[in-house]
Amino acid sequence: MPFILALIIGLGALWDGFTTLFGIDEVLGIFSADPVNPVKATFAVVVSLVVFGFMIATHWIWTFTADDLITLLLKIAWFLCFSIDLYTSVRGNIYYVFEGNVNTGPEYLALIVVTFLITTSTILMSRLLLAKDSRGNKYLF
Repeated sequence: MPFILALIIGLGALWDGFTTLFGIDEVLGIFSADPVNPVKATFAVVVSLVVFGFMIATHWIWTFTADDLITLLLKIAWFLCFSIDLYTSVRGNIYYVFEGNVNTGPEYLALIVVTFLITTSTILMSRLLLAKDSRGNKYLF
């Protein structure tokens, strides 16, 4: 059962990573340029991976108990990545799921729910991959 749950949540996390790349492209217009600048394209991929990495590391980052500068910087960076992740998920879901048309109250509600589920799927994946149960056993790996 945990494997099936991880698979389902993992699919949401992959969509989250894709929408992050899409959102960065939308802001910077990297992949729509003709010709595509390979350095900018690499930048977009690296930033997307960093944001995705911070979201996957959520459980690990928020279990630090030390009150040092590195822990504080990690948590600030996590909030920045979470903000980028939320924005890019909204943009990607508007474009791909709603085909650019979000006009009514129910559509906005659906956008909020879908974005919440997609964004939290990566955070939940972090919990499944990195947390231990009450007996001290790892959940998945």
